[in-house]
Amino acid sequence: MHRLGSLLSHKPLLNPRAPLYSLISSSTFSYSPNSIEIFYEHLLKSCNGSSSLKQIHSALTTTGLITTSPHLGGQIIIKYAKFDDLNRARLLFDNINVCYDKPTSFLCNTMIRAYANVGQCFETLKLYSFMRKTGTFVNNYTYPFVFKACALNLLVREGKVVHGDALKKGFGSDLYVEAGLVDVYAKCGLFVDCRKIFDEMSTKDLVCWTAMITAYEQAEKPEEALVLFKKMQQEEGLLADSIAVVSVASAVGQLGDVRNAHTVHGYAFRKSLIEELCVGNSILAMHTKCGNTEKARLVFDMMMERDVISWNSMLSGYTQNGQATEALLLFDEMRDSDCQPTPVTALIMVSACAYLGFRHLGRKFHDFIVDSRMEIDTNLSNALMDMYAKCGDLEKAVNWFNGIPPTERNAGSWNVLISGYGMHGHGKEALELFSRMQEEGVEPNHFTFTSILSACSHAGLIDEGRKCFAEMKRLSVTLEDKHHACVVDMLGRAGLLQEAFDLIKEMPSPPSDGVWGALLLACKIHGNMELGKTAASNLLQLEPNHTGYYVLMSNIYAASNKWKEVWKLRQDMKNKGLKKPAAFSMIEYGEHILGFHTADQENPYRHEVYKKMESLAIEMKMAGYVPDLSCALHDVEEEDKERMLNYHSEKLAVAFGVLKIDPGIVIRVTKNLRVCNDCHSAFKYISHIYQRKIIVRDANRFHHFQGGTCSCKDYW
Repeated sequence: MHRLGSLLSHKPLLNPRAPLYSLISSSTFSYSPNSIEIFYEHLLKSCNGSSSLKQIHSALTTTGLITTSPHLGGQIIIKYAKFDDLNRARLLFDNINVCYDKPTSFLCNTMIRAYANVGQCFETLKLYSFMRKTGTFVNNYTYPFVFKACALNLLVREGKVVHGDALKKGFGSDLYVEAGLVDVYAKCGLFVDCRKIFDEMSTKDLVCWTAMITAYEQAEKPEEALVLFKKMQQEEGLLADSIAVVSVASAVGQLGDVRNAHTVHGYAFRKSLIEELCVGNSILAMHTKCGNTEKARLVFDMMMERDVISWNSMLSGYTQNGQATEALLLFDEMRDSDCQPTPVTALIMVSACAYLGFRHLGRKFHDFIVDSRMEIDTNLSNALMDMYAKCGDLEKAVNWFNGIPPTERNAGSWNVLISGYGMHGHGKEALELFSRMQEEGVEPNHFTFTSILSACSHAGLIDEGRKCFAEMKRLSVTLEDKHHACVVDMLGRAGLLQEAFDLIKEMPSPPSDGVWGALLLACKIHGNMELGKTAASNLLQLEPNHTGYYVLMSNIYAASNKWKEVWKLRQDMKNKGLKKPAAFSMIEYGEHILGFHTADQENPYRHEVYKKMESLAIEMKMAGYVPDLSCALHDVEEEDKERMLNYHSEKLAVAFGVLKIDPGIVIRVTKNLRVCNDCHSAFKYISHIYQRKIIVRDANRFHHFQGGTCSCKDYW
């Protein structure tokens, strides 16, 4: 595979530093190691592979220590479990127990711990039941790991039964048992029970506070997690350890709280906790979720040790923050390192290819996945389908969907193709697939309705969109801001601005910037300046530093020749340090990607492209093309406006395609902003004059130009 870049928790419940026996307050096993046992204990600590472990096991068996020293036997069991050999661990456990009248608590607890750590709940509960039946002493080291197994498998009923056992045995108020209860009830969503246990604890140490904070964080209740963390520090005077920092960093990341992100990072640095791999990974992920990829990359580069989570976090951070090119370059570095990409890595990189929208890049990455013999599960399969749709190859996406066995399709599979049909302007096909989805017994979710409403909007299917919106209530799908935004967009594009505005006023909660933004865009399309002012006023209260909203309102004024108002808005942007996003278009040229700015003066092909664009303008006019001067949003002479239109980034990219790409090969262009009316008209003429197929992906959708028409039917 070519270089891609060149083409452009699991958290432990208990403190891992605690001694193995610190949790056993009344064990039947007393341990004082002799020199031979100490020697073997050191060997086991340095053991880093199953082959050396088997040799130590053999030596202990020969000497008889495997049965006379439960401690060493337990350590062997733990090591086998660590090396994913639970069968051998259980065989050793059974062989040792044969030598005793009844199993020891220590060995049973060790085996339970091994099962619980890998989520084998059935085996954990079975062994716990075995302990009770044989009269083996169940202690405060047993319960936390049984609770852990129940928590990992969301077994509420079993967790409550074990809770009752702990109360009967007198361990209900034990510190570690209570911490385990907090974990199991929280993971099962029983926050009232969880918080009640926590609040009634007579003594709370760092482990207990961390368990509760982690419970809130993992349940995506970051505000509650941070409030509790602050209380732990201020009222108890406890300092966060690495486990607490991991949870707090995750909570801060969920909130996107940049200020607190710096505080957490600073604390981890001062306490040298950031040197721990799990902390470094959590701080890195926190910064990416706060949109600060530069700070995240600094953390990544300074890490002394990296695992696949480190690489995936940084790759994901770049992709989610719109820096897919950087993700591709970093992926090249990953392949040069000792860290092998996983299916999670593949999922992230497929998303990066989808974001960029380049078909040849997506195909190369798909080939890499196949060549690497990675398992393509449903999530990765859906991501590949989405990638092909977003790279302009809808036919491949449809074929991919049809190739998935019906039993392996989930709601996400249907949602991806519905969305794909929508972004390519095939609203009727999207509706047919939506109906088929329900006929096959797949329940639509909130993502489904976002996709189908968007498809109706792009295709101008107003009545069908209204029916889908009403169907949400019938199916008890919760209405979210994004659904209202889709309907406002649908009505607004159709010119039903007052109906769209009335819908906003009827919303049960305050409209988001997405809702007002949809209305403002509709006002720009239809030139409604007064309603545009209302939308812009609300938008700038919600997002005072969002450049795009200033630009939209400025364009509305410019289209109405309100140049004084345009100047005021632009001056306001300048005073706030805001800059209009520069238009940028990219074209696929063989296995390369070439970019054009508006009126580009740096592109190496600029002279011949400008010359070609001038000849295209003449040919188009001879065929009937009339420049839409309203798209030149500057107060200049008409002749200058016409010249400015010729140098729009997407026009330069298409001119390059006509000049350099062989006839018969599709010209594929991606633009970072919405394509303007004039360019849209020009591409229809160019597709007719040169008999070329041109596919343009702008910020909102795809346009397929062929034979003088566009797939959007001039509705976009």
